[in-house]
Amino acid sequence: MIKVMQEQKEKTIPEEQINSVSSLFSILSHPIRIKILWLLKRKKQVSVHELQKELNISQSNVSQHLALLRTHKLVTEERKGKEVFYSLVASKKISKVLASAVSLIAYQMAANSELLSTYTEILSFLG
Repeated sequence: MIKVMQEQKEKTIPEEQINSVSSLFSILSHPIRIKILWLLKRKKQVSVHELQKELNISQSNVSQHLALLRTHKLVTEERKGKEVFYSLVASKKISKVLASAVSLIAYQMAANSELLSTYTEILSFLG
């Protein structure tokens, strides 16, 4: 009985970690921020101006999303002259989270509609 209780105790996630995971998913819940992270994954380092053009949104909107990503230590900035460039922090880990999410969505699409070709196409996008 004591061993079972200890195993259950070991399997519980501390409240602080649950809150951190919830906060991360909250940050990742906006499509613009996901697009920014994908662009940074693909291009390694991108200027605010490039992001603005790529996303077709205002500079202030880009800056607000970047500020939130920076506050949560998902991106870092580097100033080069008048331009500010952003890149991913822990890019491999962030890439894995994004790839896992896309893979899960693709799997659900395939399971729901039996479109295995769509699933394969989306997985090939992850490269």
